[in-house]
Amino acid sequence: MKNLVWLVVAAVIALGAYMLFTGKGPQEVAVEASDALNAPGLVEEISDAAQETGEALTEATEAAGEAVNDVVDDATQSANEAAREVEAETDAEAEVETTE
Repeated sequence: MKNLVWLVVAAVIALGAYMLFTGKGPQEVAVEASDALNAPGLVEEISDAAQETGEALTEATEAAGEAVNDVVDDATQSANEAAREVEAETDAEAEVETTE
């Protein structure tokens, strides 16, 4: 509780110093604070930015998924080609052994 009292006292001193150095009265400070808190444009901008970020993340996720699929397809194709080559070599060796 004691810390809360000191926090309130510090806030009052900071507000008083602000008003003293800027030359503004309590009503002017209250109007500025109210305008800053009631900024509907800011809320709309934040909402738009969040939506754009979500869309960008969705696109990035889809692109990453496509890239992974391409890599898997290429790896599968390479493995199949290697298996065919090994099978062909094995068959060729088997034919050479049977002809000897």
